[in-house]
Amino acid sequence: MSENIPSVAGQPPATVSDSASHSAIGATLASTIGLVFGPSTFLLFVFGVFVEPLSNTFGWSKPSILFAATIVSLMIMVVSPIQGYLIDRYGVRPIVLSSCLAFAVGLGGMYFLSNNISGFYLMYGLLPLLAVGLWPVSYLRVVSTWFERRLGLAIGIANGGIGLGAALLPPIITYIILNGSVQWAYVSLGIIVLLIVLPLNFMLLFEAPQARPSRSANPVAGQQHRSFGDLVKSRSFILLTVSFFLLGFVNTGLVTNQISLLIDGGATPQQAALVQSVFGLAVLIGRFLTGVLLDYVLARRLMSIVCVGGAVACGFYAFGPTGGVVYLAALLIGMVYGAEFDVLSYIIKRSFGLASFGRVYGTIFAVFQLGAALGATLLPLSRAHFESYGPGLAVYGGALIISGLLFLVPVRQN
Repeated sequence: MSENIPSVAGQPPATVSDSASHSAIGATLASTIGLVFGPSTFLLFVFGVFVEPLSNTFGWSKPSILFAATIVSLMIMVVSPIQGYLIDRYGVRPIVLSSCLAFAVGLGGMYFLSNNISGFYLMYGLLPLLAVGLWPVSYLRVVSTWFERRLGLAIGIANGGIGLGAALLPPIITYIILNGSVQWAYVSLGIIVLLIVLPLNFMLLFEAPQARPSRSANPVAGQQHRSFGDLVKSRSFILLTVSFFLLGFVNTGLVTNQISLLIDGGATPQQAALVQSVFGLAVLIGRFLTGVLLDYVLARRLMSIVCVGGAVACGFYAFGPTGGVVYLAALLIGMVYGAEFDVLSYIIKRSFGLASFGRVYGTIFAVFQLGAALGATLLPLSRAHFESYGPGLAVYGGALIISGLLFLVPVRQN
């Protein structure tokens, strides 16, 4: 028996067997849940939820706490190319499963946080390395091996896990902290990885057989004989990399400072957490909507429009985060987050193929994190030196406009 579903890579586009259909759906489900409770969510998207409690618990200043986000970005720069090489060489499954164990143990170790901020920095430098296989490229590569005709939708569903996590986790973490401690909040996240993510990945996370490292990686037409070294010299790769450097410069700074920006503007921690949840919901919607649109709209044009929306949101925040406009700004910023890595995964699969998917993605993601490391402290510095977030937000808005224009530069398909 067979049924019409999104085509599995390397098989006829109209029908595939029930077993292949179930494997594709299972892999997508595992990828989505893995990203809900993964390092992208824990270490970046909900980082802002921990800033006030850490400051209140240990007496650390907010800029000193936010420096940990810069450490994470710098570590991801190192980890991403390594992850890309490992999954291209050995496959996703063994790297992901071992990383689940290591990451859970690392989060459990946060129970021993003390007043010494050096220990906090050390752990935020170690956690990205322990989670080496759990950053999005692993899951997105798995999904890309199964789908062809509805590739954008499949990527959007999987990537939506980060948005779902960003929407669900802030109130949960806030509740744990208010009724326990900031240390127990970290431990709880580790328990989730151990009891939910690891078993689900073990049961469901498999690449399509023809895409596993022992065989051809099923590159797209014209890519069979192009090495990774040739790909990174192409105009398409260079423009894509610069665009994502600028996106990284803006995005981590916005997400890690959004709650502090709102609280400084007069919001309560609970109200700020609600706005952060709206942002997370926008990321979730953006992941799914972008995935749907990618199968019908040019990826680069779509990303350009989203960048302009993010620049508008920066303008809203620059003139004062008050009233209902904060929710609109959070929605627009969330759409940028929702679109960026759907678009990146889609472009890499279509333009560069699967053979070097991990390395291409890992390299661009590393450059994205370089931008994040440079931009993460811009808003705190703007607040400290100008007594306003406005100048920093203006720089962010300009970076998004430039990134949007770069996506419109014509490129020859590789």
